[in-house]
Amino acid sequence: MEAAAWDYQSRTRDVFADHRPQDIECDRDEGWLIEDDEIEVRTDVCNYLSLTQESLLNIPAGSRLEFALSHGDLVYRENSSAHAALSVGGVIVWEQEIAIPSEGAIYREDIELEFEVAQRDSIEIHLHNHGSNAWTIHGLEAVVSGEFNSDAFCPAYDSTYEAIQATVFAQHGCASSLCHSAQNAAGELDLSPENSYANLVDVVSAGSEDLRVAPRKPSDSFLYQKLAAKTQPGSYDIAGSPMPSGGEPVSSGQLEAMRLWIEAGAPESGSVGDTLGRGEDEIERLLGVCLPEPDAVNVIPLDPPATDEGVQFRMPAHKVPAEEERELCFAVYEDFRDDIPNKYMDAAREVFYVQGSEVREDPFTHHNVLLYSAVPLELIHDESFGTWSCAGGDISGQVCEPTDRNSCGDNGRCRSELKDSIACRGYGPGTGLLDTVSQINQFSVQGGSEIEGFYEEIPTHGIFYWNSHAFNLTTEDAMHNVWRNLSFADDKRYESERITFSPHIYAGTGTAPFTKKEVCREYTLEQGDALLMLSSHTHKRGELFTMALKGQEDDPFYVSKNYDEPLEMNFDPPWEFNDANVDSRTLVYCAVYNNGVNPDGTANLDTVTRLSVKPSRSFCRPTACTKGNIGASCEGSEDHASCDSSPGANNGFCDACPISPGVTSDDEMFILLGIKAGDYAGQVARFQPGFAIVTPEQDQTFTAGGAITVKLEMSNFTLEPPLPHNSHGGHDNGVDSAADGGDHGAVDSGHYHIYLNTEDDSAEHLTDYLPEVQFPLPDDIGPGQHYLRITLRAPDHHALGIEQRVYFTIANGL
Repeated sequence: MEAAAWDYQSRTRDVFADHRPQDIECDRDEGWLIEDDEIEVRTDVCNYLSLTQESLLNIPAGSRLEFALSHGDLVYRENSSAHAALSVGGVIVWEQEIAIPSEGAIYREDIELEFEVAQRDSIEIHLHNHGSNAWTIHGLEAVVSGEFNSDAFCPAYDSTYEAIQATVFAQHGCASSLCHSAQNAAGELDLSPENSYANLVDVVSAGSEDLRVAPRKPSDSFLYQKLAAKTQPGSYDIAGSPMPSGGEPVSSGQLEAMRLWIEAGAPESGSVGDTLGRGEDEIERLLGVCLPEPDAVNVIPLDPPATDEGVQFRMPAHKVPAEEERELCFAVYEDFRDDIPNKYMDAAREVFYVQGSEVREDPFTHHNVLLYSAVPLELIHDESFGTWSCAGGDISGQVCEPTDRNSCGDNGRCRSELKDSIACRGYGPGTGLLDTVSQINQFSVQGGSEIEGFYEEIPTHGIFYWNSHAFNLTTEDAMHNVWRNLSFADDKRYESERITFSPHIYAGTGTAPFTKKEVCREYTLEQGDALLMLSSHTHKRGELFTMALKGQEDDPFYVSKNYDEPLEMNFDPPWEFNDANVDSRTLVYCAVYNNGVNPDGTANLDTVTRLSVKPSRSFCRPTACTKGNIGASCEGSEDHASCDSSPGANNGFCDACPISPGVTSDDEMFILLGIKAGDYAGQVARFQPGFAIVTPEQDQTFTAGGAITVKLEMSNFTLEPPLPHNSHGGHDNGVDSAADGGDHGAVDSGHYHIYLNTEDDSAEHLTDYLPEVQFPLPDDIGPGQHYLRITLRAPDHHALGIEQRVYFTIANGL
C-alpha cells in the first residue's frame, strides 16, 4: 500500500454503505490526514470514513495481511460503540465493534486471505464512532510467501494523461526521434513527455481543420481519428497516413482509453472516470495501469468567436456537490445589440441570424439547455427570480443588478437564485393564467444546421434561462461550466426545425437486471421534408442506437455506440423525402439497453440499476441480488434472505432493479433527435435564382444585320460584373474548368450569357450583366426561325443550370 494513495470511497462502491450516513463531514487534512505514512483520524470533525486504494500487485490466496491501528481513550456523552473494518475486493476480511467508553488500545491483526487478490482490486478501510476521539491507522502490508517478482507490481500513475503518454505514445514509439520528437516533430507535432499536452489539446492540426484534441469530442479530434483509422480501418476518412505510421496500431483498449480521456475533458492532471459509474476502473483495465480515484476535472474554456463571426453565451458556473446529481434552472440577462454587426441583425435589432454553433461543457454535464424566456424586461426583479447575485469573479456572492454588464466585474456573471427544476417547467414569473410566460413562449437557443443557406433567428437581448443538469460521480465537489458559441449567418434562405421525437421516451423501461433488451419504433417524415441532421438520446444504459429505412433494418445507415457522445449525422445536400409512399419516408430507430451485463455475459454490479445508489429523485423496486447469490431473483428491498449464498448466511442483498423511467441520469430515455426542413422543394423554389424575358416576345420578326433588345427581369439573383475569364473579353467559351476557380456556391449573383442558335456552351456568345442589352444579329443570318439561349452564370462563369430560349423570325429580304 501507498499511504499517499488513500482517497475517499464513493457512495456507490462503499462496501460499508449500511453504516453510511446521508451527510458526511470528513474533510481531508482536517477530519483525516496523512502523517509520516500513517492515517490520523479526528472523529470530532469526521462523522464517517471510508478510504480506498487499489492493490498494486497480485496476491495469492493463503497470503497474510498485517493490519495495525490504534485509538486513544474513547469517550462519548452516552454509551455507544465504534466500528472499524477492512475489506479487500469487496469482501470484508476484518471488522470489530469497540465499546464506548473504553481505554486506548493498539490492534495488530494478522489476517489470512482465503482468496486471490488481483491487481487493481479495491482495498477499503472503514471507521466511524460517536464522540471526539483520535484514531491512527499505522499500516497495511501483504506478506507473500515464495519468490516475489517485482514485475508483479501494477504500474501506477498520478494522472490519466501520464498513463496515456507512457502506454500509448511511448509504447508505440510516437515520441521517438524518428517520429514526433522535439528534434523531429513530424507534422509540427512534438509528443515528447514535456511538450505533448501543449501540442495536442485545443490546438489546430497542421493536416486538418480539426483540433488535434477537441476536449469532450473524440470524433472531432484529429489525433483520435488518426489512431482509429489504423486500429479500425475505414472508421474515419482522414488526411495523410493513419497513426502510428510505422509498426502496429494501438490496441482497441488503448484507443477506447483515449476516447474516454478526451470525452472526460482531456485534462493534463488528475484521474478521470467514465460516465457509467465505473470510476477509473475501466481506463485502468484498458491500459493495464493503476490510477488514483477520479478527480472532478474541468474542461479547458472555449474561446469566444471573433466579434465579426459570432457571440458567446457563457453560463455562470454553479456547484455540483460530490456524488450528487442536480437539475437546476436560473436566469440571466443578455444584451448583444452593441456587439453584433448590423448586417447580422434585423432592422429593429431585435433578432440576429445564426448558422451553426459550438458547445463545450464540463464532463459531468448530463444535459444543458439555454432557453429564451420571453419574460418582459420589466419583470426582471419579480420575486420568483429571488435575489440576483454574482457568480465567479472577485465579488462572487454579492448582490448585483442583472441589466448592468459590469455589475460583477470582469470575470463574474449576474444570475438569479438557483432553483431545482426539471426542464425549467413552472419557472419564472406567472401570468395569472395556469402557466408561466416562459412555458408559453420560451424556446431553446441553438445554432441550427451548418449547411449553407439554413439559418435560425435568436433574440439579441432579453432574459434567458439556463437549464443545467449535472451529475458528479467523484468524491469531491465540482464547479460546472458551459460555453456556447453561435456563428453568424451570411446566407439566409431556408428555414429548418428541430426534431425531438419522444412519444416512446420510456420504451427501455423494464429491462430486467443483468439482461439486455432491444426496442424499436418508427418515425415518419412528411412528404416534401428533407433531413439535415439526425442524432439520438439515451442515458447511460443505452449501449447502441441505430436507424434504418423501413424494410432495410439489417443495413442501418446510422450507428452510434456512445450515449454521451451520440453520433450527429449531417446530410449535405439535404436528404429529400418526396415519395408519396409512406414506408419510403419511415425510419426505424432502435436502441439496445444493457442493464448490468459484461461483454462476456457475466454480471456487472457497477452498471446494473441499483436502488441503493439511485439519485434522490428516482426509485425502483429490486428484483435481483447484488450480494450473496448474485443475480438470483428476490422480491423488493427487504427480501435480502432470498439472496443469501446459503440459508441463514445473512450475506445477501436484494438491490438490482429493472431499468426505470424518469429524468435522472440513472433512469432511461429513448429519443430520436435531428433537424429537418419542411417543404424543402418549395423553399428552394422560392429562393431559386431565375429570370423572365421581358423582350423580345416569342416569335417576333427581325431583320438581318439589326439588333434585338433583350430585357431581363431577375428574381433572387443580383447582376454584377463577371470575374476575368481567360482573357476572352466579353466572349468566353463558358466551359467548366478546374482552373476557373471561383465560388461555385455563389448562386445568388452573377451575370448571363446569350447564345445564338446553339446548345454548345463553348460557342461564341455575348456576356453581360445589365438588365437590358442589344444583341447584334449577323448580316448573313438566313431567313426563317432562329432562337436565343440565355443562361445564368456564377461570377466565375460556371453555368447554374438556369436558362431560357426565345424564338424569333428573320424576315425574307425579297
